[in-house]
Amino acid sequence: MGFPLARLVMVICLATGAALDAAMGPYSGKGRGELGLVRGLLEGFRPGDVMLADALYCNYFLIATLMAKGVDVLFEQHGARITDFRRGQSLGTRDHIVRWPKPARPQWMTPEQYAHLPGEITLREVKVAHQVLVTTLLDHRRVGKADLSALYARRWNVELDLRNLKTTRAWTC
Repeated sequence: MGFPLARLVMVICLATGAALDAAMGPYSGKGRGELGLVRGLLEGFRPGDVMLADALYCNYFLIATLMAKGVDVLFEQHGARITDFRRGQSLGTRDHIVRWPKPARPQWMTPEQYAHLPGEITLREVKVAHQVLVTTLLDHRRVGKADLSALYARRWNVELDLRNLKTTRAWTC
């Protein structure tokens, strides 16, 4: 008999550290990933919020859904996506605006949900240090590369707090 494992996704306020919402599910199995869990938490987001997350969350469907709610995002670029700063509208060195086309409909999404998503989304890709960040914060005069880098770096403290919560043995259900 092994040690029990579960997936835990939390929405944490960056300003206060308060856990605003959470979803927990089985560690393995089809449709049991973090993206599936986070979709159940999107109702808690409001216009003007910013979702800050790692590269796992950097996908068209999540970003388009959040944009439709008036929520901005800042994610690290997913490793499967290639960023070419020679394309798109240049905003400066390794800083540009690009358009991502809508990919094919995934199995978990209904045709109706898919039809309501735009044919493409407009995003900003920025290279800071050794990572590419993807954001809906398009105005480079209002939000500079250094601002995006500093905001993304703050995510690490939340990750450490979440790691502590995940490894605590005092969970009660």
